Amino acid sequence: MTHRTHPTQQDEALRQARQDEAIRDGLRAIADKLAHRKPGHLMTTSQRLACALTASDDIHPNDAVAAEELERQLLRRMPFVDGNVVTRGEYALWLRKTSWGA
Repeated sequence: MTHRTHPTQQDEALRQARQDEAIRDGLRAIADKLAHRKPGHLMTTSQRLACALTASDDIHPNDAVAAEELERQLLRRMPFVDGNVVTRGEYALWLRKTSWGA
């Protein structure tokens, strides 16, 4: 009996498609939250980190490993705000644009 240690191409493609959907959903959920709650306030680095953590926990409430991976993937795609003066509403627009490419 052989044991698979590596996923087949189909398994890997399905895993990536599911992950991409979760990333898009996470980015859009963060954008909605920022656009509807204090959109005129400045976006900060700490808010960027907190939004990614909250969204990943909301999408994967019972799977810490999946939530951590989603948080990493969200942060990879969320633009940095260091040195930029951007409101939460403007940042929400950036995230919506980014979500279409995820």
